[in-house]
Amino acid sequence: MKTNYRWITILSFLSVCILHSNIAFSQSFDEYMEAARTAYENYDFSEAARQMANAKKKMNADDKIEREVVNSLQRQIDLSKSFINRIEKLEILDSIPVSKDLFFKAYRLPSSAGTLEGPEGLPYKVNEVEYVFTNEEGDFKMWSQPDTTRFYNIAESIRLTDGTWSRPAMAPLSLGGGKNAEFPFMMADGVTLYFASDGEGSIGGYDIFIATRDPQTGEYLQPQNIGMPYNSPFDDYLLAIDEENGVGWWATDRNLLDDNLTVYLFKVNDTRTNYDPDEEESDIADLALISDFRATQNPEEDYTELLETIRNISTERKKKVDFQFPLSGGRLYTTLDDFQTAGGKRAMSLYLDAEKNLKKSADELSRLRHEYHDNPAASIKDKIRSLEAEVEKERDNLKILKNDIYRAEGN
Repeated sequence: MKTNYRWITILSFLSVCILHSNIAFSQSFDEYMEAARTAYENYDFSEAARQMANAKKKMNADDKIEREVVNSLQRQIDLSKSFINRIEKLEILDSIPVSKDLFFKAYRLPSSAGTLEGPEGLPYKVNEVEYVFTNEEGDFKMWSQPDTTRFYNIAESIRLTDGTWSRPAMAPLSLGGGKNAEFPFMMADGVTLYFASDGEGSIGGYDIFIATRDPQTGEYLQPQNIGMPYNSPFDDYLLAIDEENGVGWWATDRNLLDDNLTVYLFKVNDTRTNYDPDEEESDIADLALISDFRATQNPEEDYTELLETIRNISTERKKKVDFQFPLSGGRLYTTLDDFQTAGGKRAMSLYLDAEKNLKKSADELSRLRHEYHDNPAASIKDKIRSLEAEVEKERDNLKILKNDIYRAEGN
């Protein structure tokens, strides 16, 4: 009997279609959501939207958790679809794989950009802090710490005239979009803040945001997501700008596993220029994901000298010298931060003020003596005698204050 292969092929095809249909029909809400999430993380936003539509059909309308999960992912997909057509055109100079632990140590910033430190940079003990930003002058610090809701919020402190640090002032919770706000970096202008948040406005995990502070009121304006390629469906952290060399840094865990991150070094644009999706030869999703950072570089430009300059930057903070005050054991204090006791700081502050007053009095005494040499009037002579007595008192007071410092610091 002659076999009708044509009908066998058709029946086989129909069987496969029915099988796939049954499989699709049997898929659960969680499976559709997982498929949507996978497509989203691959920057296939159309497929993600299609799978989301299927998930919504399977969603239990009375399940608050399912509804929140759907709304959250849908918001991220919609936001990403708007960002994908506004990807900033960056020249990425280097890609550095690092461990997530203290990843900011890979950033090489000159002192003019500030200092990135671990908890050792805190002005006093604060629990659960991993990162501290300090400005160039060393009198302003920012970090993140958990609040009463257990979300991380940005705190800041300034150094007071007596050398102590102010109590931390907390940023408004709205800065973190109702969730976490971490890894602050304040530009040298004192008003432009970059930070990472996983709150409202994030396209997935932590995103990098920018917020501007009103210099008069100290209040922050509404933060803005800085978009792609900085941000992704994954976690993106700590954007820091080196204005001196015209470069920036940020970290991301896209394309990596476990506790690893990629730190990107890029040239900072004077004005933002976005890729044109219609004119770009490369896949726009690859540019957003940064599949190959070298594809962002200008083939006619040599980055060797700039990279060498960055590598030679010393990340050690230069010790500030406000004065020189020797103590026993070869110690030399040069700032109020060097003092180990509150009493020593107070005495040193008084000593510095007294030293300024003594210099002022001594300069005036020198001026009067020159004036008396040219005009030996009795009134000038009386002023000289009075001021000589005052100078002597001020010198005695300096000795007392110096002894107070020695006692307070254990000499």
